Amino acid sequence: MVKYLVTVALAAACAVSARDIIEIRQYQCSSIEKAQKLNTLFDSALIPALNRAGFEKVAVLAALPELNDGKTNWQKSVFVIASTTSFENLARRDELLATDKVFMQDAAALFTAPMKDPLFDSLESSVLQAFVSCPRVVQVNKNPERVLQLRYYNSYTLERNLKKIAMFEDGGEIQVFRSCGMAPVFFGTAVAGGRLPNLTYLLGFENAAAKEAAWNTFKNHPGWLKLKADPQYRDTANKITNIVLVPSKASQF
Repeated sequence: MVKYLVTVALAAACAVSARDIIEIRQYQCSSIEKAQKLNTLFDSALIPALNRAGFEKVAVLAALPELNDGKTNWQKSVFVIASTTSFENLARRDELLATDKVFMQDAAALFTAPMKDPLFDSLESSVLQAFVSCPRVVQVNKNPERVLQLRYYNSYTLERNLKKIAMFEDGGEIQVFRSCGMAPVFFGTAVAGGRLPNLTYLLGFENAAAKEAAWNTFKNHPGWLKLKADPQYRDTANKITNIVLVPSKASQF
């Protein structure tokens, strides 16, 4: 019995390590100027520091109103998305950064800002585990004009959330995405953070025009129309948040 339990535990550990753990951090600033300054600082200091801390893929991203139907909701925000293969590594993220002398020096402007005038005012975080069918965060495009599309799919019950995940993985919606030119950077199931329960994904496109063309193709794709009409997938997402992002120069996807 003990040997069986050990085997199960080892199998579970391997299953976890085979899928990336993804953290999305949204830093809210009091002005666009501060958001731009934070974006630049993270680009030069945070990305290499997180790489040293065991985070394999890191991106610093900004949301421009002209790419988000004129919405200004996120223009004072800086998004940082990082992936690792260990929940333990994620839990030690800030500890590892604080003991990294190079980072503490390179990011000094972040720590020396006065309490009355910090570079950012608040921070939100969500943690995902990558889908079985998309186990790793990947860079799908290196074009300097590339855009990334972050989408949160909320469900009103856990069961509907699991069914929406099944729609993507078992139903074949991810394959439909790929055939329409909508390449996944990642698909993940939320395990902590806001908007629960949800699944979250990030798509990569060569540019904004390619994104629009791909979605237009998707809307009329027979595979999507078939899934959309399938009653088992009805009411699986009751709220969708869509954010189009521009990666910094040093971003790794």
